[in-house]
Amino acid sequence: MNKKELKNEGMTLPELVLAVLLLAAFTGITVMVTTYTSRFFQPLNEEAKEEYISAEKEFSDKLNDHAQINKTIDSIIDILSEPGIDKSFITNLECSSLPSMEWNIPSIDTKAIPKSYKICIKSTSLSESNYSELSNGGKPGIYILYSKPENGVSINSTPVRRIFCRPKPFCKEVIF
Repeated sequence: MNKKELKNEGMTLPELVLAVLLLAAFTGITVMVTTYTSRFFQPLNEEAKEEYISAEKEFSDKLNDHAQINKTIDSIIDILSEPGIDKSFITNLECSSLPSMEWNIPSIDTKAIPKSYKICIKSTSLSESNYSELSNGGKPGIYILYSKPENGVSINSTPVRRIFCRPKPFCKEVIF
């Protein structure tokens, strides 16, 4: 019987070059992904860093701002979609950074909106009928409640918007 002898002398030069290239590609992709995701966890520019330092050591990022704004928008919609609120009251509302005081909505806190945002409301072309018309087949109104960054849209601040129908009891059959 012939026994075959195995000669294991390691990698050849082409295998070594390929292994080094794969390692470099993997490391490069890992660094790019880490750099991209780290943007969401730290201020990107000096202005944001100064905001962070001056805001009582409380850093607010885009995700937390949006969660806070969405919670506030839910509270505002709950109030404004009630039939007891007149549509002329809603159409006369102006953009506000303090909707609890300026819009007379006591159920939300004065710090409900981040300092760099304002809340606005806008009616759509699907306008609300009068109360007498609503009971006889009239249409409810569709409104857009949105937040807009006071310093413009940037990577750290983007708008949030929500469409809602009012008065609530007449919105069951509305199709957007």
